[in-house]
Amino acid sequence: MKVETVLAYAVLEAGRPFRLPAIRGLGDAELETREVRGLRVVYSRLASQPATPNLEQLRAFYEVIEQLHARYDILPLRWGQLFPDPQTLARAIAADADLYLKRLARLAGATEMGIRFLPENGQSTPEDTSRYPPHSRGRAFLEQRRARYGMDADGQARQRRIEETCRASFAGLFQEIKGEMAHTPGADSQAMIRVYFLISRTLVERFRQTYTDLRPFEGGRMLLTGPWPPFNFVADDMTEINANESSG
Repeated sequence: MKVETVLAYAVLEAGRPFRLPAIRGLGDAELETREVRGLRVVYSRLASQPATPNLEQLRAFYEVIEQLHARYDILPLRWGQLFPDPQTLARAIAADADLYLKRLARLAGATEMGIRFLPENGQSTPEDTSRYPPHSRGRAFLEQRRARYGMDADGQARQRRIEETCRASFAGLFQEIKGEMAHTPGADSQAMIRVYFLISRTLVERFRQTYTDLRPFEGGRMLLTGPWPPFNFVADDMTEINANESSG
């Protein structure tokens, strides 16, 4: 007996005009939709449940979401929303339909822009204690932790200053704003600050122009990203469908 798995991509309002984009889903599968309680969910069928996704699979998955977002207001879903069949998926969506509709109303006409504030090359992170002889590694480790705590405190203060600058510089251009501290990948990982903006689609060009007038902050580098599906303005409980609700 052939066993299929259903992979969900996004949720939309069912009452609006809609046509699936000319793009295939994961594994070159055809995209399908199902309507339930005023919502439309986009999904595809897979021959089997995928294991840990590789880069190509993730790219194919998020390309579908980006294509949908380019045309419609959507509530994007994160990778891994798998169900045994469309009926089970529909029941899971129906269980939280009112909340999905409220979130979609909040995101109507909006998109996400982002700015990454990166340190200049050469700003160091705490050193590796493995280069010290065994008898002095304990002290080196404590020195490292002290330095790291100092860096964390400095980073938090810098994040607050950057967010305040962004609020003032982009005043009137965003609906919501949030920031987070992350680290660049690789052995020479460095702290960077990301600021996300929920803005009207009609203000993207004005936002970009305002960004070009923004001076590099405290000697660092900046990188503008977007527009993107508004993942950072959708609560985690909305990007992950609660399959347990579908068992009733």
